[in-house]
Amino acid sequence: MKKIAKLVLGLSLLAGSSLSAGAAFAATAPAITSSTIITTGSPYLKQLPYTSQGKIYGSVPKDTKLTVLENTNNYFVKVNYNGQTGYISTSFIKAAGGGTSTAPAPVPAPTPAPSKPGTSGSSSATWSKQADGILSFAQSLQGKVQYVYAKNDTKNLIFDCSSFTKYVFNKEGIHLPWGARAQYKLGTPVSKSELRKGDLVFFSTTATAGNKDTVNKIGHVGIYIGNNKFIHNVNPKDDVVIGDLNNTWQKNHYVASARIL
Repeated sequence: MKKIAKLVLGLSLLAGSSLSAGAAFAATAPAITSSTIITTGSPYLKQLPYTSQGKIYGSVPKDTKLTVLENTNNYFVKVNYNGQTGYISTSFIKAAGGGTSTAPAPVPAPTPAPSKPGTSGSSSATWSKQADGILSFAQSLQGKVQYVYAKNDTKNLIFDCSSFTKYVFNKEGIHLPWGARAQYKLGTPVSKSELRKGDLVFFSTTATAGNKDTVNKIGHVGIYIGNNKFIHNVNPKDDVVIGDLNNTWQKNHYVASARIL
């Protein structure tokens, strides 16, 4: 077995940066509303209502009650949080029951974006089917993908760890940012004991292991398969492989997990 400890040198990515421009979502006609919503995850508060474009002001904590200023498109709504106006993903909100709203209709969840467990429109059949599609596609790329740090070349299948997860999730219509830390912040944190297929698992690397903060400690990402196995684009020598959370390196460097589906 190849020694994982030798592999981490290629894994220290600037995980918090969203380097990819990505394809913007097509906006629908905005509908002004004063509906009250609650965040079901910790979505980014963004400058623009498009995936991977515009400045990120920060994240909005889970269970924050907000007023929708505008239903901008199928994927983002406009809100004001702590004096900053911006856009948050509709994947991580729900209508606030009993809220004081003049237009209390729930904000519809986007069709291609992931449904969060327990929110309107989510179902075990939906997330399970999406997870199977993601994992099947990821495993089909073994022997085809080349690992190169800080690369997101979809034409030639040249990726780092997070551009690889971004690429395979995109095939199921789920748009992730580029960057392991950004992907963690997009999802809903889950414990190791709660892992299910399709969840993202995050690790520290030589460059990030010294950080105490969870997000800053993250330097690598993979996709959980089940039975403590996960698939990841690991380094220039091995590229896409299946790892085991019970192995020594993974145990020592495991940081956190997050649910996207």
